[in-house]
Amino acid sequence: MKENFYIGTYSNNIVICELNNGKLQIINKIEGIEKPSYLHKNGNILYAVSETKIGGIATFEIKDRELLTPLDFRIINQSLPCYVTTNKKRNCLLVANYTSGSVNMYHIHPNGQIDRLLYYKSYENAHMHFADFVGNYIYAIDLGNNCIYVYNLKMELQSTIQMDDNIGPRHLAISKDEKIIYIITENSNQIFIYSKKNNVFTLEQKVKTLINKNIISYAGAIKINSSNHNIYVTNRGDNTISVFEVNKTRLKLVQNISSYGKFPRDICLSQKEDYALIANQKSNNVVMYKINKVDGKILQKVQTIEIDQPACIINNIF
Repeated sequence: MKENFYIGTYSNNIVICELNNGKLQIINKIEGIEKPSYLHKNGNILYAVSETKIGGIATFEIKDRELLTPLDFRIINQSLPCYVTTNKKRNCLLVANYTSGSVNMYHIHPNGQIDRLLYYKSYENAHMHFADFVGNYIYAIDLGNNCIYVYNLKMELQSTIQMDDNIGPRHLAISKDEKIIYIITENSNQIFIYSKKNNVFTLEQKVKTLINKNIISYAGAIKINSSNHNIYVTNRGDNTISVFEVNKTRLKLVQNISSYGKFPRDICLSQKEDYALIANQKSNNVVMYKINKVDGKILQKVQTIEIDQPACIINNIF
């Protein structure tokens, strides 16, 4: 089985890689988009932010393994968009804009192109880093104000999770039943675990992502595997990957290994979860590891490929 990985970068291209029989190779580069630093795929449509001062969203159709066909480019006039996603129905798109401190929701045409603006939220001193659909809600992470906003699907505020000062919440992972959220904080290098019951969030645990606590580092990506038995975190500065064992609302750090590069910004598991790819932004490389499918630990590095300023990795099966 062949599997593609699409790699967003802080250069001006999206890199397409193919994983076949345990070997990763670059098969194409899609040029002409300024800083396509975050990607999202829904069906045969791929979206890429253009993380610039005026901000933009590029829309592509995936027609075959080696090609992305441009459909649209929308200037959104929001500074530094850094996260994009769609709902399961593929009719709404969310964008989180870091410097503007805003979240935009757009209607999507049936062909995948972005239509009209539906809703817009912004806050003073905000740095919005994440916004995603979770069931009948939208969770948005504000790094600047150290909180998570919970909206309904009309983006009416339902509740706010106010976190500790200056910790810098960045991204989150969520359990299959959507009753537990795991929030990564880039300034304090922690995971905050909250349980949800009757729309009330309760803090259950805080756990550090680092073993070496005397180094300057910033937690980056957080991903949970399909079994919900393991969480993977990248540590930018410490240049490591941390693997946690998950027992519902309790996490245990079971592994901390080198990223074999500088500033690991993202991690992506293969479809079978037997490989993991790491985007090392400042050393211009992507590293592939073999994963033990029994306990979720990383076994060893198996390959490194050179890619200019990789920032985000998503996968696709052909």
